[in-house]
Amino acid sequence: MLSRRRAMLAAHLADAYADRLFAARGETASDVLEFRARLARAHPALSLVFDLVAGRAELITEAVEVPIAEYGSLRVEDFMVSLYNHNTVQRIRLVTADGRHRDVHEVLAEAVKALSSAS
Repeated sequence: MLSRRRAMLAAHLADAYADRLFAARGETASDVLEFRARLARAHPALSLVFDLVAGRAELITEAVEVPIAEYGSLRVEDFMVSLYNHNTVQRIRLVTADGRHRDVHEVLAEAVKALSSAS
């Protein structure tokens, strides 16, 4: 699992990669914001990453309930924690400006996939 620090590092790297994609296309410098806006519209996960890096979203540590049926997929550490915390584990979550919570690991994975498809 990623720590908050590593999640932010991954978000910053994805954000910087979007700028590198723009530079590789050879478009004029004034178009970089429009390029990033097009990426964000086409890929909601990238929009969330851009918001996180710009400070319009934040990362929090949150207790997330794990259904009993999914216990087999937990790491041993998470399993032990969940036993003592009423079937919950700590996860890093991305909180948007409108209050939605998303698992940062899922958002980052979707953003990386979007960046690879855009290159």
